[in-house]
Amino acid sequence: MKRSILNLTTFLISAMLLVGCSNDDDSGIIEEPIALEFKDMESDWVRLTLMRDSKLDIMQADSGEITYSLDTQLAEGARYYTSNSGRYLTVIDRDGGKVQFFDSGIVNHEDHGHEYQAKWANAELNTLLPTHYAASGGHMVVFNDGDGSISYINEAQLEIPSYQPETFTFATTVPHHGAGFRLNNGMFATTFKNNTEPGGIPQMVKYVDTNGNVIDDNGGVEVVGIHGDAVSGDYGVFGSTDGIILVDTNNNIDLIANVEGLNAESGNWLGTVKGHDNSNLFFGRSRNLGVFMINPATKSMNSIYLGDDVVNAMFNFNGTHFLVQTTDNKIRVYDSQNGSEVVQRAVEMANVPELSSTKQSSEIEVLQKMEEPSPVLVCSDKFLYILAPNRIQIKVLEIKSLSHVHTIDLDSPVLSIMKNGFSLEGDQNPDYQH
Repeated sequence: MKRSILNLTTFLISAMLLVGCSNDDDSGIIEEPIALEFKDMESDWVRLTLMRDSKLDIMQADSGEITYSLDTQLAEGARYYTSNSGRYLTVIDRDGGKVQFFDSGIVNHEDHGHEYQAKWANAELNTLLPTHYAASGGHMVVFNDGDGSISYINEAQLEIPSYQPETFTFATTVPHHGAGFRLNNGMFATTFKNNTEPGGIPQMVKYVDTNGNVIDDNGGVEVVGIHGDAVSGDYGVFGSTDGIILVDTNNNIDLIANVEGLNAESGNWLGTVKGHDNSNLFFGRSRNLGVFMINPATKSMNSIYLGDDVVNAMFNFNGTHFLVQTTDNKIRVYDSQNGSEVVQRAVEMANVPELSSTKQSSEIEVLQKMEEPSPVLVCSDKFLYILAPNRIQIKVLEIKSLSHVHTIDLDSPVLSIMKNGFSLEGDQNPDYQH
C-alpha cells in the first residue's frame, strides 16, 4: 500500500533523472518530483478521537473520514489517557469513583491491523477517588487516593468480556494523593505515607509483589513530599521535594538529589514527570523553573528549558521526541535519547481553560493540573495534531521540522481531541485472516 506508493514515486523520479542525463538533445527542463499528499505520509491506522457533547467520533487521520461514532455521556472533569497499544482510552472520573475503558476498535498485530466497532469495554473499576494513571508495556496502574490502593489493568485482557481489573489494598497505608506503576519484572512500586506526617501527599516509595504483598523496606529514602511518577519498563521515577526517587527491576530505591535551583522550600521541585518505554530518559517539570532531563543510568538531572511558562509537555507516540508547549504557544521539540533541542516554532491553537486561580488553589491542585494531558495537542509517531482556535480545524505539523503539512476540516466544533491507533510502515495487510 503506502510503501508501494513511495517505491513507485522513487522509481518514477529516478527514471526521469536518468532520461534527462542520458539525452544530449534534451531541453534541460527538469521535471518536478511528484509531491506526496498527507494521506500517503501518515499511517492508515492512526486515529483521532474527537470529543463533543455526549459524543465520541473516531476519525481516520490521513483521510479525515469518521469511521465510527458513539453517542455516550461523558463525565464532566474526567481525564483521558491513551493506552500503550493505542487501542483504548482509559477514562478516569475521580469524583464519580469510576474508571472505564473506551475501545477504539483499532487493533495492532505488529505486521497488520484490524478495525472493529468502537465501544466501551465491559471491564470497569469502581474505587475511592481514582486519580493517577501510569502505563508501560501494556500494563496500567491507577492509584486510588481515597484509600491508598492501586488498581492493576492488563491491557491485553480488556477485550475479554469477563475480565475485571484487580485492586490491591494495603493495611499499612492511609488515604493520600499518591502514584504507582508496574515494572517489567512484574513488581509494582507505589507511594506510602509516613502516617505521623500531616497533609495529603506521601513521603516514601515501597515495592509490592505480584500478589499484592508489600516489601516494607523503602531503601532508606524518605522525603518531605512526593508527587507524580513515570515508568519506562526497567526504570521508574517519582517526583519529590528532595529530588527524583528512582526505582528499577533490581529492587533498588535511590534518590537523585535536586540540582541547583530545585528545592522544597521554594516550591520549585519536580512534581510532574514523564517517561516512555522507548526513551532512555525521563523528563521532569518544575512550576517556575521549566523542564529537566533525568538520566536513570547515570542518576543525574539537568535543565533543558528554563522558564515559568510551560503549559504542557509530552512524548510523541513512539517516544522518539519530547515536546514542550509554553504560554506563548511555542512548541519546542527535543530528542528523547539525549535531550537536545531539534526545532521550535510558535503555532496557533485552541485555548485551554486555565485553573481558576493558581494563587487560591492548593499545591496538590496545581500539581494535578500540570500533569493533565493536553486536550488540544496530540502526537502520532511523525505528526503533531493541533486543534485550531476555531475548533473546526485540526492543523497537522511534522514533528521533526514543525512544518505545516495538512489541515483537517471538521463539520462541527469539538471540545478536545485524543490519539488512538498506531503507526505501521509498508504494506498494511488489511485483509489478513487469522
